[in-house]
Amino acid sequence: MDIKLFDRVLALGNLIGQAELAYIEANSDLQVLSWNAGAKNIFGYSEEDTMGRYLYELVPITRRELNSLDGTRFTTVEYTNSAGENIPCDLYYSPIMTTEGEKKGVAILCKDISSKIKDKQNLEEQQQYIHDIFGFAPFGIFHVNNHGRIVKANPEFAWMLGYETADLVTERIANFWSQMFFDPENSDEFKFGVFEADQLIRFRCRLKRRDNTFVWSLCYAKATWDSTGRRSGFNGFALDISETVKAEQALKKAHDKLQMLAVMDGLTSIPNRRRFDEYLESEWRRCFRDKKHLSVILADIDFFKLYNDTYGHQAGDDCLRQVAQAIQKSAGRASDLAARYGGEEFALILPDTHLEGAVKVAQTARTLVERLRITHESSRVSAHVSLSLGVACVIPQEGKTALELVAQADTALYNAKEEGRNRVKASD
Repeated sequence: MDIKLFDRVLALGNLIGQAELAYIEANSDLQVLSWNAGAKNIFGYSEEDTMGRYLYELVPITRRELNSLDGTRFTTVEYTNSAGENIPCDLYYSPIMTTEGEKKGVAILCKDISSKIKDKQNLEEQQQYIHDIFGFAPFGIFHVNNHGRIVKANPEFAWMLGYETADLVTERIANFWSQMFFDPENSDEFKFGVFEADQLIRFRCRLKRRDNTFVWSLCYAKATWDSTGRRSGFNGFALDISETVKAEQALKKAHDKLQMLAVMDGLTSIPNRRRFDEYLESEWRRCFRDKKHLSVILADIDFFKLYNDTYGHQAGDDCLRQVAQAIQKSAGRASDLAARYGGEEFALILPDTHLEGAVKVAQTARTLVERLRITHESSRVSAHVSLSLGVACVIPQEGKTALELVAQADTALYNAKEEGRNRVKASD
């Protein structure tokens, strides 16, 4: 044999061995002449076991087919080897011909494709698994390409957006950025997260539905790349959190109501003493910082105990409600606060108000109560319910306190009562 040809045959044999291929040769009588290690691994017979045996007894090809073989053929079969193992194989078999065209035998090349089939089955199982998740997931799944078009969406995402099918989503939403968000500013925030940070986590937004309403959603997104490493778009997930948001809003409303009730007087529906104290401290600090005047008015219903004794507590409560509303009406600015201070006593806080202005507010409150014309036969100063009011004003200073301002107003109120009631008295 030519040396170069021998080297080539040897190299081919090595390649076949490295590829774990079975290589078999048989003569014209179909008796085995060559049986390599790969053939042993697949079919379970050693070279010694096969020499001189008929090929059709060892491989899953019939005698007739081998005898009539006139060209290369291919088949995939499942072979049960000597150990009883079922092995799927790809079989290539071809006649061995002389240069004169005479058939000298048969050659077979065989590969165990068990791992290939297993990989294919695993892939199919994974694809089915992904398909099931995509189809039955209780949250929206979608893919957006580089042009901003939704190219894939699952049924849940379609339902969230008010479409009958996922195909309608991919057909109708040509621009994710301009069509998807109920609040336009969310578009830039979403885009920044995906294209600058490559992902978006727990992005809370309102997605626009087909009928121009919205659905509250918690979104996640992750950038995707193609096989060349170029960005191809992003995958997204969207959870419908409308019920959660609704519950949060109801909870906030209830909390706000509790907060309001905590600072509101239950009888008169105006702020209570707690709110008065909080607001006074807050405005004291602000006026101290800004060097502004702060005024306080204390008001007391004249001879209210006698009113209760004469007309009863139910009438007394109704009287307190009417007086409270009149006093609140006198606090005309948003920054003014009228509050029930305790019992039949009321108070007003007037930020940025000089003493003269506070006295005018006090006179207004006294007049508004007088105009109510609530009969008070037991009063010693008027035939109707009346008020006595004390007014105090300061510019908060270091070393002074808001309680001192209230004390000044209380002293002025005491003086108003001492001077005959149904009047306004300012502190000195």
